[in-house]
Amino acid sequence: MVWSKLLLFISFYLCGLAAHSQGRLFVFYDTECPICQKTTKRLQEMYDKYGQNVAFTTVFSTKSLKKSEVRTFAKEYQFTLPYVIDRKHKLVERYDARTTPEVVLLNAQGQEVYRGAVDNQFFGLGKYRPKTTEFYLQSALEALISGKTIAPARTEAVGCLINRKKSS
Repeated sequence: MVWSKLLLFISFYLCGLAAHSQGRLFVFYDTECPICQKTTKRLQEMYDKYGQNVAFTTVFSTKSLKKSEVRTFAKEYQFTLPYVIDRKHKLVERYDARTTPEVVLLNAQGQEVYRGAVDNQFFGLGKYRPKTTEFYLQSALEALISGKTIAPARTEAVGCLINRKKSS
């Protein structure tokens, strides 16, 4: 219980919620996932537009990932979102992330208000629309900032599975 409260404090305050009063976004990501690679531009655009109001944190959950690999990925994809490498899966477990990319949006009180896909471009592994028609995360961010109800509050994230530790 104490660890849980400490992790919550770190994830909210040290990662920037105090400076971003309207909420926090966790983006579970993998440098090797093709779907993550294809969503970087859209996420970067949202960060540029909403990052003053909502604290964005990319959570790289690959246990063996090196900081140099993240820097290379960020440079290649022009991806400037703040990040953490969650080798011990503390954030993965806390927010029950299952796939990358998967987003979890919290309001200023720390309540989950949206979880799922960035948008509807990908609807299965290897299955995608030529043009995105529903922008779930962007709509959720706009609703959060304007104080409106977020709908849908949950969508199915499609991507690469996170290798989670086995429960005993």
